[in-house]
Amino acid sequence: MIILSTKDKVWVNCDIILLKTHLIPKKKDGWSFDWLKEYKAKSSSIYCLKESLSERIHGLIQLIEDDGMLIMELIELAPINIGSSKEFENVAGCLIAFGCRESLKLNTAYKGYLTFVSKTNLVKLYKSKYLATQTIGTRMYIDPNSGETLINKYLQDEKR
Repeated sequence: MIILSTKDKVWVNCDIILLKTHLIPKKKDGWSFDWLKEYKAKSSSIYCLKESLSERIHGLIQLIEDDGMLIMELIELAPINIGSSKEFENVAGCLIAFGCRESLKLNTAYKGYLTFVSKTNLVKLYKSKYLATQTIGTRMYIDPNSGETLINKYLQDEKR
């Protein structure tokens, strides 16, 4: 998959891999979540989006399978990829599309559904950009059809 540098408009090849100990980002470096704590809990799978030719991490996603559902428990972009001065585009899209692809591997009634609880200020973004449906409060899900759309958009290796 690829992400776009906002500075020079160059596409950068990336991979999503299971998080390894030496790649765990630290709060002192500007990350919001304590990923070491989440990593040690081992009740979930944590994946990182990293550049293919380096160990530079652009974002992380924590996925939990619970009662046949795949839940996006946490998602965080690297501090350099947040806000109006972000360095790279498509990071969240790649991570969310990856979660959708993982949900297609379920052998349950929830196959293809990715569920999550959104921050209130992100509900509109999840609906418009990531095709999510809101249920109760800030609970949301991405259905199989929307997930396929995201997978085709964000997990391809071709420039758009």
